[in-house]
Amino acid sequence: MKYIIYKITNNLDGKIYIGKHQTMNIDDGYMGSGKLIRRAIQKYGVENFTKEILFVLDSEEEMNLKEAEIVTEEFISKNNTYNLCSGGKGGFSYINRNGLGVSENQKEASRKFAYRNLEKINAPENIDLKRAAMAKVNQIRIDRGIKPFLGKKHSEETIAKMKESSKGKSTGSKNSQFGTMWITDGSVNKKIDRDSIIPTGWKPGRLMKNIP
Repeated sequence: MKYIIYKITNNLDGKIYIGKHQTMNIDDGYMGSGKLIRRAIQKYGVENFTKEILFVLDSEEEMNLKEAEIVTEEFISKNNTYNLCSGGKGGFSYINRNGLGVSENQKEASRKFAYRNLEKINAPENIDLKRAAMAKVNQIRIDRGIKPFLGKKHSEETIAKMKESSKGKSTGSKNSQFGTMWITDGSVNKKIDRDSIIPTGWKPGRLMKNIP
């Protein structure tokens, strides 16, 4: 296993992203899991980004320490970065070492992400990325003959029927996701039992793949 720190640069505007990755193959084509860098690649095309391997380290701990040195609070506060969270944390060794269950860790990360990065997420250039992604989704739906539900409203009668029909569904054990969770290794997604131990090299959540 190789533990790497990499840099991705937007060749159009010079904006950068620093990330870490565990892999058996340095040239596996992995282009980051950060929300903003994924949106940027989807908007501008992967051909407009350059990836550099900055460090190849011997362990996950060394990788996390090196990321913490580079991706500091000062670094993520800059407007020319796609990073939203300071480095050095995350990964399953960190979760297990700190006694954090997966659900608790996800909640903690979500709270920090929301409070500390709201301004950056809502910056004009990132809002444009959101709009571009939604426009692409709507166009795909139109091309497939699915009419977007835009500028329309359900009638009160329809809403009442929908509420009545959904009662008791998708809750508790009736939910298809009950007792399971998604995990990803950065290229593949799969579901496991929520009580299972997450394998080395995998993390909670799903990789958002580009829409064809």
